Amino acid sequence: MKRDPLLWAALAAVLVVLASAEYELAVACGFGTYVAAGVPAALDVYALAALRARRDVLAVVLTLIAVNAASHLVEVGLLPVSVPLVVAVSAVAPLVLWRVHRLSEVRPAAPEVTEPVTVERVEDDQPEPVALVARPLPEVVPASARMLPVVARPEPVEVATSVPAETGRQVVTEVVTLTPAELRRKASKLHREAVRSTNRPVTIKTLQDELSLSRREATELRREIVGDRS
Repeated sequence: MKRDPLLWAALAAVLVVLASAEYELAVACGFGTYVAAGVPAALDVYALAALRARRDVLAVVLTLIAVNAASHLVEVGLLPVSVPLVVAVSAVAPLVLWRVHRLSEVRPAAPEVTEPVTVERVEDDQPEPVALVARPLPEVVPASARMLPVVARPEPVEVATSVPAETGRQVVTEVVTLTPAELRRKASKLHREAVRSTNRPVTIKTLQDELSLSRREATELRREIVGDRS
């Protein structure tokens, strides 16, 4: 119950007013002076228990109305004290005991009802991802690799007949791996051509230019080629 002073004051006033009528009805039905006070006390306890439990509130209100009305009717002589009235007033105490006991019981909490969750599956038309396979890395270029100029073919260009056009040559540098055996073979070929054309061995300068070698490398290669030939 809320801790409101006005609410408690109103409740106390109502119970006092009702207790007076309930006491007079119990005395009229044959209860003793002290025992009759138990009837309003029992009804007051029942009313407080119902308000606290928030159950049987309507039944308590109807009971209090009936007892209060019957008391005033007996007091003014409009309702005679009969057997049914005495039985009804006598049953107040046992009925209050039963209801207060029921109200004191703690009701189990109702289980929460959860609605089933429906999951819709959306069909995806996208293809499944393709696993990428790592390609093996190329081998490391050996120390004997040399870079030789490679001349790329010019792409055809449409030119008007009245205007002469010149197509330039595009030089692309590409790494070409030459093994020592290939270097010796190319150097031997250059040596043979030099001997055939000039009747002299190949020069160091020719080896440098044709095979992109340093002077020291060209000198050692010429020494091997010319020495083998001699």
